[in-house]
Amino acid sequence: MRSRYSMLIVSGVLLFGPLPTDGAELLRDPTRPYSRTPTPVVRPATAATFSVTAIFVSEERRVAIVNGQHVSEGDRVDGATVVEILAHSLRLNLRGTEFTTRLLPDALRK
Repeated sequence: MRSRYSMLIVSGVLLFGPLPTDGAELLRDPTRPYSRTPTPVVRPATAATFSVTAIFVSEERRVAIVNGQHVSEGDRVDGATVVEILAHSLRLNLRGTEFTTRLLPDALRK
């Protein structure tokens, strides 16, 4: 009788697995996909983050398209102030640092 009872317990453990313990909720199911939400990476703005796609210079005005936004001298785009618009580049001031960004090579007309 005792061996029959032992066989029943062993069969139950083999069929249904061990009983849950306090640490069971800490175990992760290895067959489920990893679902950690990505942490956004914030990079400081540099000259590389400004894309100049068009520049128009005439006697009356100077305008440019930077990051898809129409700007003139003195306007702000993505935190930077447009200092000067030249024929193939423009000067920007970002937090006290001035730098020059050039018109994209595909947009240059000769």
